[in-house]
Amino acid sequence: MIRTRVFNTFILQSTRTTRCTGGVSKRFLTTSEAIIQPWKVINKKPNLNMSISERAAERLEEIYNDSKEILKIGVESGGCHGYQYVLKLIPELTEGTNTCLQGKMEDTDEFEHNDIDSIKDSIIFVLPEEKGKVLIDEKSLKILNDTTLTYTTELIGSTFKIINGHLKSSCGCGSSFDIDIDLSK
Repeated sequence: MIRTRVFNTFILQSTRTTRCTGGVSKRFLTTSEAIIQPWKVINKKPNLNMSISERAAERLEEIYNDSKEILKIGVESGGCHGYQYVLKLIPELTEGTNTCLQGKMEDTDEFEHNDIDSIKDSIIFVLPEEKGKVLIDEKSLKILNDTTLTYTTELIGSTFKIINGHLKSSCGCGSSFDIDIDLSK
């Protein structure tokens, strides 16, 4: 059986400078959190990018080491601001195939069959030393272009958050947002 976890997200709006240390380029958020550059990007699209914070990379590595699951990010219409995030953990796929490691995908209805088709064309950010992956479809990445995936711990729990980019506004709970770009181009 596949475990699927869905995460709530919130939007913050601020960034700081860029610096290089130890040969790794890191950009800092106002919380002084470093940005990790992916080891490689599979199916990379020109002018589309998403950054991953050091804390998010550490949490993704823990999840990957524990269950061999990767984070799938999507955006769908809905919520009070027009768009909402869909973040879930899915079993890692073997490269070049549409089958899951350990063959778990066929035995569950939690993983929709249309997810398989969307995954093969998705952009995959591979963390350094292949210790985790973030998968996002091209349509969602166009909306979330130049954003940063981070991971925060608060009194009510821990969650992945998406910040910055072209995000214009969000609802009070942070799961719905509006963007400041024209998607018709």
